[in-house]
Amino acid sequence: MISVVIPTFNRAALIGRSIESVFAQTYKNYEVIVIDDGSLDNTREILKPYGQRIRYFYQNNRGASAAQNKGIEVAKGEWISVLASDDEWLPTKLQRQVEVLEAFGEDSGACFTDCQFVGNSDLKQTAFELGGLGKNASIGFLDDPLRYVLGRDPVIYVQSLLVRRSLLKELVGFDEAMVVAEDTDLLLRLALKTKFCFVAEPLVKIDRTPAQARLMELFAVKSDKMFSSKEHMYKKWVRLPELVDPVVRAQTRENLRGLYHDWMIRDLYQFKFSEAFAKMRQAIDAGDSYLRILSRLAFRAARKTCAPLTRQVRSAAQGTPS
Repeated sequence: MISVVIPTFNRAALIGRSIESVFAQTYKNYEVIVIDDGSLDNTREILKPYGQRIRYFYQNNRGASAAQNKGIEVAKGEWISVLASDDEWLPTKLQRQVEVLEAFGEDSGACFTDCQFVGNSDLKQTAFELGGLGKNASIGFLDDPLRYVLGRDPVIYVQSLLVRRSLLKELVGFDEAMVVAEDTDLLLRLALKTKFCFVAEPLVKIDRTPAQARLMELFAVKSDKMFSSKEHMYKKWVRLPELVDPVVRAQTRENLRGLYHDWMIRDLYQFKFSEAFAKMRQAIDAGDSYLRILSRLAFRAARKTCAPLTRQVRSAAQGTPS
């Protein structure tokens, strides 16, 4: 059996669509678990008509990781699949994944599919097209999953993942200390434990409607929660004994130093000088140098100073007002 976990928070207007996309699956051996993470809207009332067709759990608001972990905890299935409450599955999503897992046997403890993005006309390519996967095969096996987990354009989304519950239990699920990138963190730790297979069909619709509130906004505003979560993630990764790839370890350390740079610059823009100095010290403790830090600061300052002039030059060249 597959346990479908749907975490939700204030998505009363959308969650029905997600649930119905599960009920429309051609594969029928599943249960639907909805974890309501402290919704303040009428989510509970919206879900009442589903009755015994879903298993509903309410908890005080603790964040996405805690909600997903609760779903994993109460799940009865051998396999787990997480569906965001504003996304949808196409009818053959689970069926195709089960078929591919049977074809590849016990070697693979996780399977994912391609995803399409809806709600934003600028996002025309699928996840696989953006990440360069599945060009020559309808199904496949990843020899180097870390390459795709850590790629600039991710191809593996938790919304498309089907994974053994025993693996998630072994990894203690999602990291509840993180408010962003908890999915990337889980995928990396999974990639160190099992092999991945895939279905090169866009069987998941991921909502990217610009006006929709979501945790991704924490990246855009460069919040302390975002910085703290990613700092926690990188520090954890470099301590993982299973992460033996020297290139990945070196890149993780570099990412941590770059994070401190960005954090420090954000603090300087906000005139938080003592906090910025503390981030400089942390960057140095992570293996950075004063010269490199000062060089990056100078580069950022020059770019910020020149940006208005650059816009004026471009406007003049295009014959438009600046």
